[in-house]
Amino acid sequence: MPWSKPKARPKIVRKRLADGTIKEYRYDRARQSSEAIAADSLGMMIRAYQASPEWGRLSLATKDRYTRYLRPLMPHSQFPASQLTRKLVTTIRNQIVGTAKPAAANAFVRATSALYAWGMENDWAQANPTFRIKPLPGGHFPAWTPAVAAESLDVLPEHLRRLVLLALYTGQRRGDLCRLAWSNYDGTRIRLTQSKTGKPLVIPVHQTLKAAMDGWEQQATTILVNARGWPWKPGTASHGMKLAIDRLGLPAGWNIHGLRKLAAANLAEAGCSALEIASITGHKSLAMVSLYTAGADQERMATAAIVRLQTGRGK
Repeated sequence: MPWSKPKARPKIVRKRLADGTIKEYRYDRARQSSEAIAADSLGMMIRAYQASPEWGRLSLATKDRYTRYLRPLMPHSQFPASQLTRKLVTTIRNQIVGTAKPAAANAFVRATSALYAWGMENDWAQANPTFRIKPLPGGHFPAWTPAVAAESLDVLPEHLRRLVLLALYTGQRRGDLCRLAWSNYDGTRIRLTQSKTGKPLVIPVHQTLKAAMDGWEQQATTILVNARGWPWKPGTASHGMKLAIDRLGLPAGWNIHGLRKLAAANLAEAGCSALEIASITGHKSLAMVSLYTAGADQERMATAAIVRLQTGRGK
């Protein structure tokens, strides 16, 4: 009798429901189609969300972010969507903190919250398991300091120096930076439409950036290229920056988004209002601008206050 490969044993998942009963789910390990996932499962809800009109209206950047930060839910994809608990979400969040940064953990909670907000509207769940989960402190990507930015411009290779300069003087998000083409630059201004907000922007080019750009070789249609001269994708740009920072011994944890924060802080240091800063960065929320520029605003206002105090005493 010829040898035949034994059939894989079915995967058995047991889940205690809210009423205390135990429900058993059996899945054929060999089946890879959606039929292997229960119709009421978390995995099917994620698929339905990503096929929905609401998902279709999200920006490409938001879709990419939500897709990445929903991945920690996939080991639990076989469980009923309505049974995901606040405790489990918090446990997964804490596990992410153990391997990444608080910002990534908070982003996971926000993505899960968006998923369940949609799920409640579409009868997949009766409650949002992220309700009242407070953001972890330090859960924002750190802003670069002027000193680190200056050092990076001295030691980074040319293709990464381009990235730092373009981010510092335009304040744009990673994806929009990578999409900027030479056709967006007319010699004095950069024109673009932000992918996340759909907002068209016209940004006058700072003289420092202009001097650099006018000397850059146009190796591709895009302004930013990798070491081989190929257009950069957002993910590979971030990875390339991290590798270079680690290799050169620059402070760990700095990323491209931190350059956007420094750009906003520099504008605040120069005395720009929140509206003026938002006209460059494209922020819809002035509260977010205030978050980015809090340190710069505090120092500027404290300096002004001491000057007034000294002047008043002198009189």
